Amino acid sequence: MKYTGEESKPQQGRSLKIIGRIAALIVLIAAALLFFQYRSNLSTRISKVLAATEEDPIPVTKLSRQPFSLNVPANGEIVGLETTPVMTPGTSSGSLKIAWLINEGSFVEAGAPVARFDSTDAKLSLEKQQNTLVANEENTKIKTLQQKTDEKVLGIDRTDAEEEYQYAMTVMPQDESIFSKWDIITAQADAHYAKERIDFLKSKAKTQQRIARSDQQILTIERNRAQAEVATIQQTLNSLELNAPVGGLVLYHREHREDPQIGDETYPGQVVVEIINLEVLQARIYVLERDGGNLTKGQPVVIKLDAIPDKEYQGTIRNISSVAASIERNSVLRYFTCDVSISDAGRDLKRIRPGMNLRGEVILQKYDSCFVVPSGAVTYRDKEKDSVVYVKKGDAFVSKTVETGLSSHGEAIIISGVDEGEMIALTNPFETRKLYLPDFSKGGAAQQGPGGMRGMPPPGGMMMMRGGRGR
Repeated sequence: MKYTGEESKPQQGRSLKIIGRIAALIVLIAAALLFFQYRSNLSTRISKVLAATEEDPIPVTKLSRQPFSLNVPANGEIVGLETTPVMTPGTSSGSLKIAWLINEGSFVEAGAPVARFDSTDAKLSLEKQQNTLVANEENTKIKTLQQKTDEKVLGIDRTDAEEEYQYAMTVMPQDESIFSKWDIITAQADAHYAKERIDFLKSKAKTQQRIARSDQQILTIERNRAQAEVATIQQTLNSLELNAPVGGLVLYHREHREDPQIGDETYPGQVVVEIINLEVLQARIYVLERDGGNLTKGQPVVIKLDAIPDKEYQGTIRNISSVAASIERNSVLRYFTCDVSISDAGRDLKRIRPGMNLRGEVILQKYDSCFVVPSGAVTYRDKEKDSVVYVKKGDAFVSKTVETGLSSHGEAIIISGVDEGEMIALTNPFETRKLYLPDFSKGGAAQQGPGGMRGMPPPGGMMMMRGGRGR
Protein backbone atom coordinates (compact mmCIF):
# COMPACT_ATOMS: atom_id res chain seq x y z
CA MET A 1 0.00 0.00 0.00
CA LYS A 2 1.33 3.45 -0.80
CA TYR A 3 1.03 6.50 1.51
CA THR A 4 0.79 9.90 0.08
CA GLY A 5 2.10 13.15 1.61
CA GLU A 6 -1.45 14.29 2.45
CA GLU A 7 -1.96 11.32 4.75
CA SER A 8 1.23 12.10 6.74
CA LYS A 9 0.28 15.75 7.49
CA PRO A 10 -2.07 14.95 10.49
CA GLN A 11 0.60 12.88 12.10
CA GLN A 12 3.11 15.70 11.81
CA GLY A 13 0.61 18.15 13.40
CA ARG A 14 0.06 15.92 16.42
CA SER A 15 3.83 15.56 16.88
CA LEU A 16 4.28 19.33 16.86
CA LYS A 17 1.56 19.79 19.52
CA ILE A 18 3.20 17.24 21.80
CA ILE A 19 6.56 18.92 21.37
CA GLY A 20 4.99 22.33 22.15
CA ARG A 21 3.38 21.09 25.36
CA ILE A 22 6.65 19.54 26.50
CA ALA A 23 8.46 22.82 25.86
CA ALA A 24 5.81 24.82 27.78
CA LEU A 25 6.05 22.45 30.72
CA ILE A 26 9.86 22.81 30.75
CA VAL A 27 9.49 26.63 30.75
CA LEU A 28 7.02 26.54 33.69
CA ILE A 29 9.29 24.25 35.70
CA ALA A 30 12.26 26.55 35.04
CA ALA A 31 10.22 29.62 36.08
CA ALA A 32 9.13 27.92 39.31
CA LEU A 33 12.73 26.98 40.13
CA LEU A 34 13.90 30.53 39.51
CA PHE A 35 11.06 31.92 41.72
CA PHE A 36 11.95 29.63 44.63
CA GLN A 37 15.63 30.57 44.31
CA TYR A 38 15.13 34.35 44.19
CA ARG A 39 11.90 34.75 46.24
CA SER A 40 13.72 36.39 49.21
CA ASN A 41 15.10 39.12 46.96
CA LEU A 42 11.66 39.53 45.40
CA SER A 43 10.04 39.96 48.81
CA THR A 44 12.62 42.60 49.76
CA ARG A 45 12.02 44.54 46.58
CA ILE A 46 8.22 44.47 46.99
CA SER A 47 8.54 45.62 50.61
CA LYS A 48 10.67 48.54 49.47
CA VAL A 49 8.07 49.46 46.95
CA LEU A 50 5.24 49.37 49.55
CA ALA A 51 7.22 51.11 52.32
CA ALA A 52 6.13 54.60 53.32
CA THR A 53 7.82 57.29 51.32
CA GLU A 54 7.50 60.99 51.02
CA GLU A 55 4.80 60.37 48.44
CA ASP A 56 2.90 58.23 51.01
CA PRO A 57 2.72 60.56 54.08
CA ILE A 58 1.04 59.92 57.44
CA PRO A 59 -2.48 61.45 57.32
CA VAL A 60 -2.91 64.28 59.85
CA THR A 61 -5.68 66.60 60.96
CA LYS A 62 -5.77 69.98 62.66
CA LEU A 63 -7.45 70.13 66.07
CA SER A 64 -10.30 72.54 66.49
CA ARG A 65 -12.55 72.82 69.53
CA GLN A 66 -16.28 72.52 69.00
CA PRO A 67 -19.43 71.64 70.90
CA PHE A 68 -20.49 68.03 70.62
CA SER A 69 -23.52 66.05 71.69
CA LEU A 70 -23.50 62.26 71.85
CA ASN A 71 -27.00 61.01 71.05
CA VAL A 72 -28.62 57.59 70.86
CA PRO A 73 -31.64 57.01 68.58
CA ALA A 74 -34.84 55.52 69.94
CA ASN A 75 -38.38 54.72 68.85
CA GLY A 76 -41.54 54.56 70.90
CA GLU A 77 -45.04 55.84 71.46
CA ILE A 78 -47.09 58.14 73.67
CA VAL A 79 -48.63 56.20 76.56
CA GLY A 80 -50.69 58.99 78.18
CA LEU A 81 -50.44 61.69 80.79
CA GLU A 82 -48.06 61.47 83.72
CA THR A 83 -49.71 59.59 86.58
CA THR A 84 -48.57 59.60 90.20
CA PRO A 85 -50.12 56.93 92.47
CA VAL A 86 -50.99 57.69 96.10
CA MET A 87 -50.64 54.52 98.18
CA THR A 88 -51.74 53.36 101.61
CA PRO A 89 -48.92 53.79 104.15
CA GLY A 90 -47.45 50.87 106.03
CA THR A 91 -48.69 50.56 109.64
CA SER A 92 -48.34 48.08 112.48
CA SER A 93 -52.03 47.23 112.29
CA GLY A 94 -51.69 46.07 108.70
CA SER A 95 -54.94 47.40 107.24
CA LEU A 96 -56.63 50.81 107.47
CA LYS A 97 -60.22 51.92 106.95
CA ILE A 98 -61.03 54.86 104.71
CA ALA A 99 -62.78 57.59 106.73
CA TRP A 100 -62.78 60.41 104.16
CA LEU A 101 -62.06 60.57 100.42
CA ILE A 102 -61.79 63.56 98.13
CA ASN A 103 -64.25 63.74 95.26
CA GLU A 104 -63.04 62.28 91.99
CA GLY A 105 -62.30 64.91 89.37
CA SER A 106 -61.07 67.47 91.89
CA PHE A 107 -57.98 69.54 91.15
CA VAL A 108 -55.50 69.61 94.00
CA GLU A 109 -52.20 71.32 94.74
CA ALA A 110 -49.14 69.47 95.92
CA GLY A 111 -49.47 68.68 99.64
CA ALA A 112 -53.27 68.91 99.75
CA PRO A 113 -55.11 66.04 101.53
CA VAL A 114 -56.82 63.48 99.27
CA ALA A 115 -57.81 60.78 101.80
CA ARG A 116 -57.97 60.14 105.54
CA PHE A 117 -58.15 56.84 107.40
CA ASP A 118 -60.05 55.88 110.55
CA SER A 119 -57.93 56.61 113.63
CA THR A 120 -60.17 54.89 116.24
CA ASP A 121 -58.12 51.70 116.57
CA ALA A 122 -54.86 53.61 116.54
CA LYS A 123 -56.03 55.96 119.29
CA LEU A 124 -57.24 53.03 121.42
CA SER A 125 -53.89 51.32 120.97
CA LEU A 126 -52.10 54.56 121.85
CA GLU A 127 -54.16 54.97 125.02
CA LYS A 128 -53.48 51.36 125.99
CA GLN A 129 -49.75 51.75 125.58
CA GLN A 130 -49.73 55.05 127.43
CA ASN A 131 -51.54 53.34 130.33
CA THR A 132 -48.93 50.61 130.17
CA LEU A 133 -46.21 53.22 130.51
CA VAL A 134 -47.93 54.82 133.51
CA ALA A 135 -48.40 51.42 135.19
CA ASN A 136 -44.79 50.57 134.44
CA GLU A 137 -43.62 53.78 136.04
CA GLU A 138 -45.69 53.08 139.18
CA ASN A 139 -44.47 49.49 139.37
CA THR A 140 -40.91 50.71 139.06
CA LYS A 141 -41.41 53.05 142.01
CA ILE A 142 -43.09 50.29 144.08
CA LYS A 143 -40.33 47.81 143.29
CA THR A 144 -37.69 50.34 144.18
CA LEU A 145 -39.33 51.17 147.54
CA GLN A 146 -39.91 47.48 148.26
CA GLN A 147 -36.29 46.72 147.52
CA LYS A 148 -35.14 49.44 149.90
CA THR A 149 -37.53 48.20 152.61
CA ASP A 150 -36.34 44.60 152.21
CA GLU A 151 -32.74 45.75 152.46
CA LYS A 152 -33.45 47.63 155.70
CA VAL A 153 -35.33 44.66 157.23
CA LEU A 154 -32.52 42.33 156.29
CA GLY A 155 -30.03 44.77 157.76
CA ILE A 156 -31.93 44.82 161.08
CA ASP A 157 -32.26 41.03 161.18
CA ARG A 158 -28.60 40.61 160.39
CA THR A 159 -27.60 43.07 163.13
CA ASP A 160 -29.83 41.21 165.58
CA ALA A 161 -28.32 37.86 164.60
CA GLU A 162 -24.79 39.20 164.96
CA GLU A 163 -25.57 40.60 168.42
CA GLU A 164 -27.11 37.29 169.48
CA TYR A 165 -24.07 35.44 168.24
CA GLN A 166 -21.73 37.85 170.00
CA TYR A 167 -23.71 37.53 173.23
CA ALA A 168 -23.84 33.74 172.98
CA MET A 169 -20.10 33.56 172.49
CA THR A 170 -19.47 35.97 175.37
CA VAL A 171 -21.63 34.34 178.06
CA MET A 172 -21.32 30.75 176.87
CA PRO A 173 -20.97 28.49 180.02
CA GLN A 174 -18.04 26.09 179.91
CA ASP A 175 -17.29 25.04 183.51
CA GLU A 176 -19.16 21.76 184.17
CA SER A 177 -18.62 22.15 187.89
CA ILE A 178 -20.76 25.27 187.88
CA PHE A 179 -23.18 24.72 184.93
CA SER A 180 -25.01 21.62 184.03
CA LYS A 181 -24.23 19.78 180.88
CA TRP A 182 -27.63 20.69 179.51
CA ASP A 183 -26.96 24.41 179.93
CA ILE A 184 -23.60 24.11 178.20
CA ILE A 185 -25.09 22.21 175.22
CA THR A 186 -28.02 24.67 174.97
CA ALA A 187 -25.66 27.67 174.93
CA GLN A 188 -23.52 26.07 172.20
CA ALA A 189 -26.64 25.34 170.16
CA ASP A 190 -27.80 28.97 170.51
CA ALA A 191 -24.41 30.24 169.34
CA HIS A 192 -24.43 27.86 166.34
CA TYR A 193 -27.98 28.91 165.47
CA ALA A 194 -27.00 32.60 165.56
CA LYS A 195 -24.05 31.90 163.26
CA GLU A 196 -26.25 29.98 160.78
CA ARG A 197 -28.78 32.79 160.89
CA ILE A 198 -26.11 35.32 159.93
CA ASP A 199 -25.07 33.21 156.95
CA PHE A 200 -28.69 32.69 155.93
CA LEU A 201 -29.40 36.44 156.05
CA LYS A 202 -26.33 37.11 153.90
CA SER A 203 -27.54 34.61 151.24
CA LYS A 204 -31.05 36.01 151.45
CA ALA A 205 -29.74 39.52 150.84
CA LYS A 206 -27.88 38.37 147.70
CA THR A 207 -30.94 36.50 146.43
CA GLN A 208 -33.19 39.51 146.99
CA GLN A 209 -30.74 41.71 145.11
CA ARG A 210 -30.78 39.35 142.11
CA ILE A 211 -34.59 39.21 142.18
CA ALA A 212 -34.77 42.99 142.41
CA ARG A 213 -32.43 43.39 139.43
CA SER A 214 -34.50 40.89 137.43
CA ASP A 215 -37.71 42.75 138.26
CA GLN A 216 -36.12 46.04 137.21
CA GLN A 217 -34.92 44.51 133.95
CA ILE A 218 -38.39 43.13 133.21
CA LEU A 219 -39.91 46.54 133.89
CA THR A 220 -37.32 48.17 131.63
CA ILE A 221 -38.11 45.74 128.81
CA GLU A 222 -41.82 46.40 129.19
CA ARG A 223 -41.23 50.15 129.24
CA ASN A 224 -39.04 50.08 126.12
CA ARG A 225 -41.55 47.93 124.29
CA ALA A 226 -44.41 50.26 125.24
CA GLN A 227 -42.38 53.29 124.16
CA ALA A 228 -41.65 51.65 120.80
CA GLU A 229 -45.35 50.89 120.37
CA VAL A 230 -46.23 54.49 121.21
CA ALA A 231 -43.74 55.78 118.63
CA THR A 232 -45.13 53.42 115.99
CA ILE A 233 -48.70 54.42 116.74
CA GLN A 234 -47.77 58.09 116.66
CA GLN A 235 -46.22 57.53 113.26
CA THR A 236 -49.37 55.73 112.15
CA LEU A 237 -51.54 58.60 113.35
CA ASN A 238 -49.34 61.08 111.51
CA SER A 239 -49.66 59.06 108.29
CA LEU A 240 -53.41 58.55 108.39
CA GLU A 241 -53.82 61.54 106.11
CA LEU A 242 -52.72 61.03 102.53
CA ASN A 243 -51.45 64.16 100.79
CA ALA A 244 -51.01 64.69 97.08
CA PRO A 245 -47.31 64.45 96.16
CA VAL A 246 -47.91 66.59 93.05
CA GLY A 247 -50.63 68.85 91.79
CA GLY A 248 -53.16 67.68 89.24
CA LEU A 249 -56.47 65.94 88.63
CA VAL A 250 -57.65 63.30 91.15
CA LEU A 251 -58.90 59.96 89.80
CA TYR A 252 -59.94 56.92 91.84
CA HIS A 253 -57.96 53.72 91.43
CA ARG A 254 -60.58 51.06 90.81
CA GLU A 255 -60.15 47.48 91.97
CA HIS A 256 -62.35 45.05 89.99
CA ARG A 257 -64.09 48.09 88.45
CA GLU A 258 -65.39 49.23 91.83
CA ASP A 259 -64.92 52.70 93.21
CA PRO A 260 -63.27 53.03 96.64
CA GLN A 261 -65.81 53.76 99.35
CA ILE A 262 -65.70 55.14 102.89
CA GLY A 263 -65.28 52.19 105.25
CA ASP A 264 -63.28 50.07 102.80
CA GLU A 265 -60.17 48.41 104.18
CA THR A 266 -56.91 49.09 102.39
CA TYR A 267 -53.52 47.49 102.88
CA PRO A 268 -49.99 48.90 102.82
CA GLY A 269 -48.90 49.69 99.26
CA GLN A 270 -52.42 49.59 97.86
CA VAL A 271 -53.16 52.51 95.52
CA VAL A 272 -56.14 54.59 96.65
CA VAL A 273 -56.15 57.50 94.18
CA GLU A 274 -54.02 58.68 91.25
CA ILE A 275 -52.94 62.23 90.51
CA ILE A 276 -52.93 63.07 86.79
CA ASN A 277 -50.57 65.86 85.74
CA LEU A 278 -52.32 67.50 82.82
CA GLU A 279 -49.18 69.39 81.81
CA VAL A 280 -46.78 66.44 81.51
CA LEU A 281 -47.07 63.72 78.87
CA GLN A 282 -45.58 60.30 79.39
CA ALA A 283 -43.89 58.38 76.59
CA ARG A 284 -42.25 54.98 76.34
CA ILE A 285 -39.15 54.64 74.19
CA TYR A 286 -37.05 51.65 73.18
CA VAL A 287 -33.26 51.84 72.87
CA LEU A 288 -31.22 49.09 71.22
CA GLU A 289 -29.23 46.98 73.67
CA ARG A 290 -25.91 47.88 72.02
CA ASP A 291 -26.64 51.61 72.56
CA GLY A 292 -28.10 51.37 76.05
CA GLY A 293 -24.97 50.78 78.10
CA ASN A 294 -24.80 54.42 79.27
CA LEU A 295 -28.48 55.09 79.92
CA THR A 296 -29.26 56.70 83.29
CA LYS A 297 -32.23 58.37 84.93
CA GLY A 298 -32.55 62.09 84.36
CA GLN A 299 -30.96 62.11 80.89
CA PRO A 300 -32.66 64.51 78.45
CA VAL A 301 -34.55 63.18 75.43
CA VAL A 302 -35.55 65.03 72.27
CA ILE A 303 -38.94 63.78 71.03
CA LYS A 304 -40.45 64.11 67.56
CA LEU A 305 -43.99 62.87 66.91
CA ASP A 306 -44.81 61.42 63.53
CA ALA A 307 -48.19 63.16 63.69
CA ILE A 308 -46.57 66.56 64.43
CA PRO A 309 -43.29 66.44 62.49
CA ASP A 310 -42.66 70.20 62.62
CA LYS A 311 -42.12 70.36 66.40
CA GLU A 312 -39.66 68.97 68.91
CA TYR A 313 -40.46 68.24 72.55
CA GLN A 314 -38.08 67.94 75.47
CA GLY A 315 -38.33 64.97 77.82
CA THR A 316 -36.50 63.35 80.71
CA ILE A 317 -35.94 59.66 81.44
CA ARG A 318 -37.81 58.60 84.59
CA ASN A 319 -37.30 54.83 84.63
CA ILE A 320 -35.15 52.31 82.76
CA SER A 321 -35.77 48.58 82.50
CA SER A 322 -33.14 46.52 84.29
CA VAL A 323 -32.62 44.11 81.35
CA ALA A 324 -33.04 44.35 77.60
CA ALA A 325 -35.85 42.35 76.01
CA SER A 326 -37.37 41.73 72.59
CA ILE A 327 -40.43 43.79 71.71
CA GLU A 328 -41.43 41.59 68.77
CA ARG A 329 -41.93 37.85 68.80
CA ASN A 330 -39.02 35.80 67.42
CA SER A 331 -36.92 38.96 66.97
CA VAL A 332 -33.20 38.81 67.71
CA LEU A 333 -33.11 42.53 68.51
CA ARG A 334 -33.31 43.45 72.17
CA TYR A 335 -34.22 46.84 73.60
CA PHE A 336 -34.08 48.72 76.87
CA THR A 337 -37.46 50.22 77.76
CA CYS A 338 -37.45 53.77 79.17
CA ASP A 339 -40.32 55.84 80.58
CA VAL A 340 -39.99 59.48 79.58
CA SER A 341 -41.76 62.59 80.90
CA ILE A 342 -42.50 65.32 78.32
CA SER A 343 -42.99 68.64 80.08
CA ASP A 344 -43.36 71.16 77.21
CA ALA A 345 -46.34 69.71 75.32
CA GLY A 346 -48.98 71.70 77.18
CA ARG A 347 -50.28 73.65 74.20
CA ASP A 348 -50.46 70.56 72.01
CA LEU A 349 -52.17 68.22 74.48
CA LYS A 350 -55.41 68.38 72.49
CA ARG A 351 -53.58 67.18 69.37
CA ILE A 352 -51.65 64.36 71.08
CA ARG A 353 -53.24 61.01 71.81
CA PRO A 354 -51.94 57.83 73.47
CA GLY A 355 -50.48 55.39 70.96
CA MET A 356 -48.93 58.02 68.65
CA ASN A 357 -45.58 56.88 67.30
CA LEU A 358 -42.50 58.94 68.00
CA ARG A 359 -38.80 59.11 67.26
CA GLY A 360 -36.43 60.21 69.95
CA GLU A 361 -32.80 60.91 70.66
CA VAL A 362 -31.38 60.33 74.12
CA ILE A 363 -28.59 62.81 74.88
CA LEU A 364 -26.03 60.62 76.63
CA GLN A 365 -23.42 63.33 77.00
CA LYS A 366 -23.08 66.95 75.94
CA TYR A 367 -19.74 68.74 75.66
CA ASP A 368 -19.60 72.51 75.35
CA SER A 369 -16.03 72.39 74.03
CA CYS A 370 -13.99 69.38 72.91
CA PHE A 371 -11.98 67.92 70.05
CA VAL A 372 -13.77 65.41 67.80
CA VAL A 373 -11.37 63.12 65.89
CA PRO A 374 -11.59 59.72 64.18
CA SER A 375 -11.27 56.88 66.66
CA GLY A 376 -8.09 55.64 64.92
CA ALA A 377 -6.28 58.83 66.00
CA VAL A 378 -6.45 57.82 69.67
CA THR A 379 -4.37 54.85 70.79
CA TYR A 380 -5.13 53.11 74.07
CA ARG A 381 -2.07 51.64 75.80
CA ASP A 382 -2.86 48.57 77.86
CA LYS A 383 0.37 48.68 79.85
CA GLU A 384 0.13 52.33 80.89
CA LYS A 385 -3.69 52.27 81.09
CA ASP A 386 -3.99 55.59 79.26
CA SER A 387 -4.82 57.04 75.85
CA VAL A 388 -2.38 58.94 73.63
CA VAL A 389 -2.38 60.85 70.35
CA TYR A 390 0.63 61.60 68.14
CA VAL A 391 1.25 65.32 67.60
CA LYS A 392 3.35 66.42 64.64
CA LYS A 393 6.49 68.40 65.62
CA GLY A 394 8.35 69.33 62.45
CA ASP A 395 8.99 66.09 60.56
CA ALA A 396 8.50 63.87 63.65
CA PHE A 397 5.58 62.80 65.80
CA VAL A 398 5.46 63.07 69.62
CA SER A 399 2.98 61.17 71.79
CA LYS A 400 0.77 63.08 74.22
CA THR A 401 -1.46 61.62 76.92
CA VAL A 402 -5.04 62.84 76.58
CA GLU A 403 -8.26 62.65 78.55
CA THR A 404 -11.06 61.17 76.49
CA GLY A 405 -14.80 61.41 76.95
CA LEU A 406 -17.73 59.24 76.05
CA SER A 407 -17.17 58.37 72.39
CA SER A 408 -19.44 57.22 69.60
CA HIS A 409 -18.91 54.64 66.86
CA GLY A 410 -15.97 55.78 64.71
CA GLU A 411 -15.41 59.03 66.64
CA ALA A 412 -13.34 59.82 69.70
CA ILE A 413 -13.79 62.78 72.04
CA ILE A 414 -10.69 64.49 73.46
CA ILE A 415 -11.38 66.72 76.45
CA SER A 416 -7.86 67.79 77.40
CA GLY A 417 -4.18 67.01 76.84
CA VAL A 418 -3.74 68.75 73.48
CA ASP A 419 -3.99 72.36 72.29
CA GLU A 420 -6.05 74.14 69.70
CA GLY A 421 -4.49 74.08 66.24
CA GLU A 422 -2.09 71.18 66.79
CA MET A 423 -1.69 68.64 64.03
CA ILE A 424 -2.22 65.01 65.09
CA ALA A 425 -1.78 61.79 63.17
CA LEU A 426 -4.92 59.95 62.18
CA THR A 427 -3.09 56.63 62.55
CA ASN A 428 -0.19 55.41 64.67
CA PRO A 429 2.90 56.62 62.76
CA PHE A 430 5.25 54.17 64.51
CA GLU A 431 3.67 51.00 63.13
CA THR A 432 4.93 50.10 59.66
CA ARG A 433 3.41 48.08 56.87
CA LYS A 434 4.11 44.38 56.74
CA LEU A 435 3.94 42.19 53.66
CA TYR A 436 2.74 38.61 53.89
CA LEU A 437 3.68 36.41 50.91
CA PRO A 438 2.21 32.98 50.21
CA ASP A 439 4.18 29.95 51.32
CA PHE A 440 4.18 27.76 48.22
CA SER A 441 6.10 25.02 50.04
CA LYS A 442 2.91 24.09 51.95
CA GLY A 443 0.33 22.27 49.90
CA GLY A 444 1.50 23.38 46.45
CA ALA A 445 0.51 26.35 44.37
CA ALA A 446 -1.84 24.55 42.06
CA GLN A 447 -4.26 23.20 44.71
CA GLN A 448 -7.58 24.92 44.99
CA GLY A 449 -9.19 25.88 48.30
CA PRO A 450 -12.62 27.11 49.32
CA GLY A 451 -11.53 30.70 48.89
CA GLY A 452 -9.54 30.35 45.65
CA MET A 453 -5.88 29.41 45.21
CA ARG A 454 -4.31 27.76 48.26
CA GLY A 455 -1.21 29.42 49.58
CA MET A 456 -2.62 32.92 49.06
CA PRO A 457 -2.99 35.09 52.18
CA PRO A 458 -6.45 35.21 53.74
CA PRO A 459 -8.65 38.24 53.10
CA GLY A 460 -7.73 41.03 55.53
CA GLY A 461 -4.28 39.55 56.16
CA MET A 462 -2.65 40.87 53.04
CA MET A 463 -0.76 43.62 54.85
CA MET A 464 -0.74 45.60 58.10
CA MET A 465 -1.38 49.23 57.22
CA ARG A 466 -0.09 52.23 59.19
CA GLY A 467 -2.16 52.80 62.28
CA GLY A 468 -1.84 49.29 63.63
CA ARG A 469 -5.23 48.05 62.46
CA GLY A 470 -5.49 45.37 59.77
CA ARG A 471 -7.49 46.26 56.76
